Amino acid sequence: MLALLCSAWLAVVPAQGAGAKDAPAPLNDRERAVHLLNRLAFGPAPGEVERVLAMGVDAWLDEQLTPAAARDPRLLETLKGFETIDLSPAGASQWVYADYLGRGFNEDDLSEEERQQLRMRRRTPGMELIQAVILRATLSDRRAEEVLCDFWRNHFNVSFTKGDSIELQINDYERMVIRRNVLGSFGEMLAASARHAAMLNYLDNAVSRRPPSKQELAEIERNTKRRTGSRDRAQEEVQIAAERGLNENYARELLELHTLGVDNGYDQDDVIALAQALTGWTYDGGRRGTHEFVFMPEMHVVGDKRLLGRRFQEDDEGGHGQGMEILAHLAEHRNTAKFIGMKLARYLVNDDSPPEVVDAAAKAFLKTDGNIPAVVRAIVATDAFWARENFEAKFKTPFEFVISAVRATGAEVVEARPLMATLESMNQPTLFCDDPTGWYDTAEAWLDPGVLALRWQFAVDLAEGRIRGVKIPEGFWSRVPEDAQPETWQHHLARIVLPEGAGERTRAALASVTSEYLAKKKVPDLRELGPQLVGLLLGSPEFQKQ
Repeated sequence: MLALLCSAWLAVVPAQGAGAKDAPAPLNDRERAVHLLNRLAFGPAPGEVERVLAMGVDAWLDEQLTPAAARDPRLLETLKGFETIDLSPAGASQWVYADYLGRGFNEDDLSEEERQQLRMRRRTPGMELIQAVILRATLSDRRAEEVLCDFWRNHFNVSFTKGDSIELQINDYERMVIRRNVLGSFGEMLAASARHAAMLNYLDNAVSRRPPSKQELAEIERNTKRRTGSRDRAQEEVQIAAERGLNENYARELLELHTLGVDNGYDQDDVIALAQALTGWTYDGGRRGTHEFVFMPEMHVVGDKRLLGRRFQEDDEGGHGQGMEILAHLAEHRNTAKFIGMKLARYLVNDDSPPEVVDAAAKAFLKTDGNIPAVVRAIVATDAFWARENFEAKFKTPFEFVISAVRATGAEVVEARPLMATLESMNQPTLFCDDPTGWYDTAEAWLDPGVLALRWQFAVDLAEGRIRGVKIPEGFWSRVPEDAQPETWQHHLARIVLPEGAGERTRAALASVTSEYLAKKKVPDLRELGPQLVGLLLGSPEFQKQ
C-alpha cells in the first residue's frame, strides 16, 4: 500500500498557493463548509460538513467564537483521569514532592529506585498536559477554540526543553495565559504571558537585573572575605556578581516575536530600554515557592525609559507600573496589529498572507482593542478567505495532520501517549519547541520526505487499528450503506474522509486496491477492505492539504 501512496504523492503534490483547480469559479456551499472546517476545526469529522451546511457558516462561527465550556462527554471523562492539569505551579510542586518534603528532603540521600520514581513524578505534569492538548484538539466540540489555542501556543511559545522548574509551570501557563484569553483580548494575553513564571523562566527575564554598583561589589568582597577568610573566594564572588546584570533575551523576543515583528519600528536602544523596564520582573521560585509573579525593586533599573519615541515614567510607587504601561502601548501599536494580522492570515488563509486579509485583520484589531474573535471574524469575512486560490492551499503540520486524521475517522481516543510519540517522530513534539518562534506553520518547514513517509505509515496504522488506545468505531463503517456494492465502497469512504474530493491518482490507487481485493475474495467484507481504503485516503496528497 505504501508504494501506491508514494506513487500518488510524486504526481500530485501541488505548488503552494496554486490550487489544483484551474477554474476561478467561487466555492460552492459544500466547499465553503469544508474550507471553514479545515481552517477552524482541524478538518471535518464524519457528518460535520452536513451540520455546517444545515446551520450555516455564520451560525457555526458564532457558536464557536462565543466563550463556552466543552461538552463532549468522552473528553470530559478522559480529562478526569489526570491529576495535575488543573494545579497551580505550587500545587504541582507539592504533588511532585509530596512524599519527600516532610522528611527533610535531600535528593542525594535517595536510593536509585526512589530517584527513578521522583523523575517519573517530575515528568507527570508535562506528560499529562501534552495528552490533554491532544485530547482537546481531537475530541472537543469547541473546534475553533482549539485551533486558536494551537496558534497562540506557538505565538507565545514556552518549552519543556528549558528544564529545571519550568516543568511545574507550563500547565498553569496553558490554563491561565493561553486558554483563559484565547477568546479574549490580545493585550490581556500579552500581559498574562509577561507576568507568568513559565515565560519569565523560559526567556530568562527572571534573572535580569541592574548591574551591581562598585559600592555593592566592594560590599560583596568584604562580606565574603569576612565569612570565608579567603581572598580568592571573595574575588570569585565579586566576578560572579559583576557578570549578573541586564538580560535582553525576553525584551528582544517580546518586540520581535510577540508584538511588533522583526525589525519593525524599533532598534537596539529600544530593546535595551525595554529590558531595563522589565528588570525586577521575576517569580517566587524553588520547591516551596508559589511560582507567582514578584517585582523585586532592588533588581530594577530605576528611571524613565524612552521606547519607540515615547518617554515612559518610572512608577512613582516603586512597582512594575512602568513595564505594564509599555506592554499596553505595544499591545495597541499599529505595527503589532499588522504583525498579528499577518500571522493570523498566514495561519488561516495562505502561507503568502493576502494583503487585503492582513489589512482587514489589522483594522479589526485596532478597532476592538485586540479582540481575538473579532479579528478572526474579520478574516473570515474577506473575499480572499473564500477565494478559490486559497482553498486547499495550505499544507498540514504534523500536529494538524494527526489531529485531522483522528477527527476524519471519528476515532475514539482513550490513550493519547501513542499520538504524542507519533508527533515526536514527525519532529513536532507538543510543547517541546526550543526555538522561541514556536513551530512553523508553512509548507516548506514540513515537506521532508522522511517525515512524509511517517505520515503514510501513521495513516495505514490508524486505519488498520494498530495504534494503541485509538480505534475507529463501528459507527464510522456504518456510514457506508448496507446495500452498497463492494465496487462502490471506495466512493462512499472517499466522500467521508475527503469531502472536498479525491484527485485522479488517488482514485486510481483506490480502484487498484479494490480490484485486487475483489479478485481474491468471493465474499467481500467491508471490515477487511475498508481499512486499506481509508489508509490510502488518509495518506493521500489531498488529505495533507487544508
